[in-house]
Amino acid sequence: MYVYSKNNIPDMDRIVPFFQPIISLQTQRIIAYESLGREIVQGRVRSLGPFFADANITDDIHIKVDRHLRELAFAKMMRSDGDFQLFINLKPSWIYHMYNNTGDLPTLQLIDKYEIPPSRIVIEVVEEDFVGNLQDLREVLEVYRAKGCMLAIDDVGSGFSNLDRIAIIQPKILKIDLKILKKSAKHEGYRALLRSFSIIAAQMGASLLVEGVETKEDLQNAMLAGARYAQGFLFAPAEPEFLPEDHFTEMLREEMSLFHAQELKKHSRLFEIEQALNHLFSTEVIVQNAEEADEALERFAKFALDIALRYYICKEDGYQISSNFNRNPEGDWEKDEKFRGSNWIWRPYFIPNILTMKHYQIGILSQPYSDINTSSFIQTYSCPIGNGFYLFMDLAI
Repeated sequence: MYVYSKNNIPDMDRIVPFFQPIISLQTQRIIAYESLGREIVQGRVRSLGPFFADANITDDIHIKVDRHLRELAFAKMMRSDGDFQLFINLKPSWIYHMYNNTGDLPTLQLIDKYEIPPSRIVIEVVEEDFVGNLQDLREVLEVYRAKGCMLAIDDVGSGFSNLDRIAIIQPKILKIDLKILKKSAKHEGYRALLRSFSIIAAQMGASLLVEGVETKEDLQNAMLAGARYAQGFLFAPAEPEFLPEDHFTEMLREEMSLFHAQELKKHSRLFEIEQALNHLFSTEVIVQNAEEADEALERFAKFALDIALRYYICKEDGYQISSNFNRNPEGDWEKDEKFRGSNWIWRPYFIPNILTMKHYQIGILSQPYSDINTSSFIQTYSCPIGNGFYLFMDLAI
């Protein structure tokens, strides 16, 4: 790796912006590019990542080079016939100190200079150990938002990218860290974390952008996590020229058809399980009072599905009236009385699910989640069994 120093900073005549496409899984088209700095020396292309990461080089020099790259990127964007957005990386400390010291934001000045619709610019707040006040940083970022720019947060799930920053800035795009995506394919904890960002994004009206997508398997995992956008070498590295917006459409449609087929097969199986359980419980499990709960579950054990891990009975007010019946490693059922009397009303889904079951008198299958006790990926089937009682069964899906 090339090492920069105070005496060999990049020659302005040799630095240029390169552009990595960002793909919409919604439209299967290129909808944006991330602008990245490159230095061309004797025909060889070198990333400026090490230069910007070098703490021995002053911020003034970093900012000078970055601003030059940004102006070249804006000028090239406006010469293009495309209608894509442009993601530009900005360090929080740079914009924070610039605005506090001068009241200026040079990016907005460039937008005016090149007459760029602000909606086409995405301000990507990059990973950095920001030491200022987050509320003050938000006020600076609000100036970009008021102008019409979109805000994104980079490297969600690592370092400075904490939940405080997401909550305070309220970006429209969350970029998921590559390491989480890679680990999610092999580690259930990381897979759960990846899913949690999808939920966070949905709750705050943001979209997920998964970067670092290098293989088709990565792309499938990104779709499984709820990504709306994807970026990575599977599509293209950063290049000096823009591509036709439909350049990856055919490949994406093939991958999305494969994803659809896999998910349809999985959910069809779950639907069949749900219907079978509805029939089973309507005929085999009848509880007249709390004292009969354990006895009814003991009778039911012979009907339980192979994928069942645990089952128990609750009243509609949340109190568990039965023991837990847990499947042991040998496949046999064991009774655990310690959860009798527990109340599960604190779970966000409990009351809505009870109301749905009570109104329609059918069982329902929950969304997938990680079990508190085992960390296994499970779904819970629940159904009414009469007299205000409800059976809950955890399934290894």
